[in-house]
Amino acid sequence: MPTVRTTYRNGDPITLPGCDGCQVLRISGVLCHETGCPEAWRDRPTACADCGFEFMRESRYQTLCHECQ
Repeated sequence: MPTVRTTYRNGDPITLPGCDGCQVLRISGVLCHETGCPEAWRDRPTACADCGFEFMRESRYQTLCHECQ
């Protein structure tokens, strides 16, 4: 089982959850996933297909918020 890194090689703390799909990186001081990371959906809110409310998905293909389900 892979271990979750808590700091980068330069000593900066990782503030995003651990990722098995990429190496979290920093762009202009903002921590983010690499382009094309299959796990990036876990850190990005999405708009509900019914009401438009932004929510955090629990599964990759979830399209409705809890209120609209």
